[in-house]
Amino acid sequence: MSGLFGQILQSLGMGEAEQNAAPVVHGALSDVLNLNSPDGINNLANSFAASGLGQHVQSWIGSGGNIPITAEQVQGVLSNDQVQALIQRTGLPIAALMPLVSKLLPHAVDQATPGGATPNTDSQNV
Repeated sequence: MSGLFGQILQSLGMGEAEQNAAPVVHGALSDVLNLNSPDGINNLANSFAASGLGQHVQSWIGSGGNIPITAEQVQGVLSNDQVQALIQRTGLPIAALMPLVSKLLPHAVDQATPGGATPNTDSQNV
């Protein structure tokens, strides 16, 4: 895979098979978690905070480095419906999916919050 996304995937230590699946997983994350809307980002941040992992999401939203997260931590925060939707969207078994999600979710949130802040639902640009 080439381009900026390919470089990011290589920097995340992904092998070729993971790199090939990454665009599908990234798109599914954006859709299933509604990361392109302020509500989606806020809901994700609230879910992680309720699980004691709020600092992780805040690091992904902020302009500094991203705190990594494990597949187990992500699976513990996401609802069963969200996990099932990701499995259905990607066609990957959970054992292959969750490690990819743990690598891609910080980048997906980072990308969805280019200003380094949680979007405000009241000032959303339509």
